Amino acid sequence: MGKTYRKMETLQNNEIRRAGPKPPWPQMTVYIPQLPYQCQTCGSRFTRYENLKRHASVHSRSGSEASLPCGYCQTTFSRRDLRSRHIKKKHPELVERRTGPSREDSSFRVDSQIQESEPSSSVLSQDIPSFGLQGHAQHSLANLDSPTGDWAQPILLPHTRPSLFHYDHDYLSLSHNISVSTDVPVESHESAHGLVQPQSRSNPRDADSVAFDQSLPLEPSSFNSTYLFDSQTHANSPPASYIPDGLSPKDVGYLMDDWFPSPSQSARGYQLYFSNCSQFVPFLHRPTFDATETPRHLGLGMLCLAYQYGEDPDCGDEVGSGERLSQRCFHRARVVAAEEEERVVGLAPTIVLVQAYWLLQVYVMMYLCGSDSAYGHKIHSRMISLTRFGGLTQPMPVQSTATEDLDDLWREFIRTESHKRTVLAVHQIDALWYQLFSIPRSLSHLEIKHDLPCPEDCWTAFSSALWAHRQLAARQSTPLVPYSDAIKVFLSPNPDINSLPKFDLYGAINIAQFLLSSAREVSGWSTMTGRVSLDRFEPLQTSLFALERLIRPQAETTRSTHAISCEATWEMAMLELLLWSPLHTSGIVGGSVDAFLTQSTYLASSCQLMHEAVTKNAARLHVDWFLRYLETTPTFEFEPPWLILYAYKAFLIAWQLVREGFPGAMLIVGVSDGDARGAVLWARRVFQRKHRQRLNKLIDACLDSLEK
Repeated sequence: MGKTYRKMETLQNNEIRRAGPKPPWPQMTVYIPQLPYQCQTCGSRFTRYENLKRHASVHSRSGSEASLPCGYCQTTFSRRDLRSRHIKKKHPELVERRTGPSREDSSFRVDSQIQESEPSSSVLSQDIPSFGLQGHAQHSLANLDSPTGDWAQPILLPHTRPSLFHYDHDYLSLSHNISVSTDVPVESHESAHGLVQPQSRSNPRDADSVAFDQSLPLEPSSFNSTYLFDSQTHANSPPASYIPDGLSPKDVGYLMDDWFPSPSQSARGYQLYFSNCSQFVPFLHRPTFDATETPRHLGLGMLCLAYQYGEDPDCGDEVGSGERLSQRCFHRARVVAAEEEERVVGLAPTIVLVQAYWLLQVYVMMYLCGSDSAYGHKIHSRMISLTRFGGLTQPMPVQSTATEDLDDLWREFIRTESHKRTVLAVHQIDALWYQLFSIPRSLSHLEIKHDLPCPEDCWTAFSSALWAHRQLAARQSTPLVPYSDAIKVFLSPNPDINSLPKFDLYGAINIAQFLLSSAREVSGWSTMTGRVSLDRFEPLQTSLFALERLIRPQAETTRSTHAISCEATWEMAMLELLLWSPLHTSGIVGGSVDAFLTQSTYLASSCQLMHEAVTKNAARLHVDWFLRYLETTPTFEFEPPWLILYAYKAFLIAWQLVREGFPGAMLIVGVSDGDARGAVLWARRVFQRKHRQRLNKLIDACLDSLEK
C-alpha cells in the first residue's frame, strides 16, 4: 500500500520555497513515479486511482453508450460529463434560451453530478501548493449530494490506528469533490456540476450585480413594492422537474417553495449583518449597499448569518425564531444560487455568486454544524471553481478614469476593492478548512494576482468626498503590493516590513493564514518522513515574528476592526508551529465542527504533550493570550465564529499542562497547578457566556467528557 502513496517530489514544490528567494540550505530530492496508475488495456497513466477506474469504464462500454450526441452540433462524447462541459462552453447562448430540458438532458444533468473528468494531460501544475498530508490515500469526506450522513465522525488515514476510533466505512468511498491528494492539476478542478468554465464572458448581467450608485437606509419603511424579495421576481423560475447543477432530487421541495423573507425580516436582518458580521466579512460596502438592487441569493446569504445575532421580528422576537429563520433562508438560498449559477455570465455576477457561496458555507459549517456540514463542503468546491474559472483571481480590468465625476471614481474604487476582498476571503476560508479539518487547500496564494487591501479608513468612508480627503491625507507614495509579493517579503531572510505600504489588517489575516497553513504542512511532512524540518521551521518563525511587529502596534493607535482576528490567527500560528496538532499528525480528516471538537477533546484526554520544558514555556505565552481573552471578553460579538474554535484548542493545551502539573499553566486566570477539574469549571463558565448557541452546546458536551 505504501507504493500507492504520493511522495514529495522535491522541497521546491513547497509554497515557502516557491514564494521566497532561493534558500541557503541544501535541498533534498526524492524521485518518484508521477503517474503511478496505468490502464492495462491502452497503457494510459493517471495520477489518481479513481481517474483510472473511471477511464477503465470507457473500454467496457457498448458502442451506443460511447456515442452521446451533443444535441446542438455533430459532436459526440463517450461520457456525459464531457458532453455537459462541451454544451456549457460551446453553446452557452442556446442553453440560456432553453425553457426546459428534455428527458435525456435531465438524466445526464443529474447523472453528471456524480462524474468527474480526467484532463487530457496529467502534468502536475506548478501553481498547486504542496500539502502536509502528501502521500496519504485518497478518501472522501462524504456523499456531498446528501446531507444525511453522520458528519460528527472523522475520517482516518491509513497510518492512524483504527482501534482508537469508531467510524463509518461509507466515508472511505472515493469522491471527486474533496480528497486528500496533492497531485491534482489545476485543470482537474473542473467538475461536471456545471461550474463556470474558462471562457470569454460578454454582456455582463449588470442588473444582477450589486449596485454601488445608491444607498438605502435599512429601516422597514424604506422598502416599497419593488422590494427585491417580492414573489413576482420568481415568476420565471424553472419547473420543479428541472434540477439545477449542484442540487439533488431531494431538493425538489425547495425548488417548489417560493418563500422569501418579508420586508421587515430583511430590514432587520441587514441591520444585524452590518452590525455583527461585516467586521469579519468585509467585502460588502455598507455606505453603498442598496437592498433593492441586491441579488436574491446574496441577500439570503446575508440573512443566514444575520439572524444568528437576533430574533425574527415577524414572530415577536420569540427566542429561537432567529435560528429557524436562518435555516429557512439557507435552504432557499441554495436553490436560488444554483439556479443563478446556471445562467451567470460576466465578472460582476460571478463575484456576487462567490460572495453568496462564502456566506452560505460559513453559516452551515460554523453555525448549523452537524450532518448539514455536507452542504458546506459541496458549496466550498463550487466556490473555488467559480473563483478560479470565473477569472476572480485576476484584477478587475481598469475602466477609463477620464472623468471629472468624483462619485464615479469612488464607485469604481469600491467595485475593485470589493472584488479584491472577496478573493482574499475565499483564500482565508480555504486555509481555515485545512487547519480545522486537515482538508488540503484548493487555492494557492500564487494564483491570487490582487494587491493587498487598501487602508481601512478609505474602505469605510461613507461618501466620495470623505474618501477623496482620506486618500489625499494619506499621501501614500508607495503603491500597494500584490498579495503574493507581500508573502515573499515576509519569507525573506530579513523581512523588511517597512518597505510595505500601509494596508488593511484584513490582508495581514491572510498572511497569517498562509503562515499558519505552512506550519501545518511542516508537521505533515515531518510526520510522513520521520524527520523534523528545521530548515522550514526557522524561516516560518522569522516570518511570524516580522508579522507580529506589524499587528501589535495597532493596540497603541487607532484599533482596527480586524485587530483581534489578526492577533488570534497569529497566536494560533505560533502554537501550530510549536505544538503540532494531533488531529493533523494522526491523519484525521474531519467533516464538521462536531468532529473537530470531539476528536480534539478525545486526543487531548488520551495523549500527553511530549515536549521539553522550554517548548512548553514558549507555547504557554500564546496559550495565555487566549485564556486572557476568554476571561476579559464577555461575548464574541464582532468576532468570527472560528475564534471560539481557536480558543478551545488553546484551552485544551492549557488543560493538558495543568493535568500534568506544569507550573503556572493557568495561573493567569486563577486556576491552580494540577487542578484539572478547576480548569474545566473555568472553561465551562467562560464559554457559556458566548453567543454561539450551537458551538456552546458542542463545547459543553466536550467539557463533560473531560470531567469523567
